[in-house]
Amino acid sequence: MIDLIIQKIDFLLKKANFETFTLELSKKKNKFCYDLLVKKKQTNLVFLVKVFTNIDNLNESIINNIKALSFLLKSKPLLIGIKNRYQKLDDNTIYIREELPFITFNTIKNILNKNVYPHILAKRGGGVTFLDGDLMKTLREQKNISRKEMSDKLEVTKRTICAYENEKMRPSEKIAKKILNLLENESLFKKINVFKWNIKIDINQKEFFEGHDLNSFEYHLKDIIEDIGLSSYWYQKGQVPFKLTLFSSIDDLGESDFYPLISGVSDDNSRISEFDLKCFLMFTKFFHKKALFIVNNIKIPEILKKNNIPLIKIKSLEKIDNEKEFIEFIQSFKN
Repeated sequence: MIDLIIQKIDFLLKKANFETFTLELSKKKNKFCYDLLVKKKQTNLVFLVKVFTNIDNLNESIINNIKALSFLLKSKPLLIGIKNRYQKLDDNTIYIREELPFITFNTIKNILNKNVYPHILAKRGGGVTFLDGDLMKTLREQKNISRKEMSDKLEVTKRTICAYENEKMRPSEKIAKKILNLLENESLFKKINVFKWNIKIDINQKEFFEGHDLNSFEYHLKDIIEDIGLSSYWYQKGQVPFKLTLFSSIDDLGESDFYPLISGVSDDNSRISEFDLKCFLMFTKFFHKKALFIVNNIKIPEILKKNNIPLIKIKSLEKIDNEKEFIEFIQSFKN
């Protein structure tokens, strides 16, 4: 079912003038923290699309990597859910899990084809509707309906009407429909733009950015990176086609063109798989980010040479004392 939904989303987005990248039918695909990478043509707007069968049964590491990629690479998550633990998800509704928004395929279809955005936020015990309080007040006054009259018709208190109009409270779906019937204006419903959802991550939150499941070579590399004065986020194995993102400790993510820097890592003397390399290179082009590959001892693959990706031995990094030297060292490979 998921593969079919991914194909439908891919078709829908391409039709709406988005560029998409998928891992085709690779067995590795479902392990990744995304199913599609999507970019709006002529813009820098990038989305990570992932389809979930059950939004109440989430893989914590995949969620963390979605958040990290979205935050570090300045992209947006577009998360599609099929059901929760009780039932299928409703259309035109946003479900929040782990501070991330989940919507149905039909909801994204309505956004792209009809410019109809969701206006309901699912809550335990029933959804609440986002209303334009100022417009509600204006329409009520134009129809000469007092707050007392409206409260009687809606079977709520006058104070509740006040709270709706001041947007200090959101009505249930049932009450929202009654308000719509009274005021007769669809514009009452506010659009919730999932394309602009803000991902909140504290990059100083040690437990979030601390390395996990690293081997001895990777722990050694992590220590070297910290000694240089850089910060890093290490991804769970197999969930993205590279191992870590490097960024400045001084300047959060550094608004310069240099950071964030994505990196593959290998301490294996054997050949790096062609699949992993192609995905790694795809990320550098898709996100327009600089990249490098850090190794213990390996022959430089021709594909990295052709794409001007520096392949650096860990011994070279051990000689670097600070961030300025590190930047100069990486930039020297571009000459």
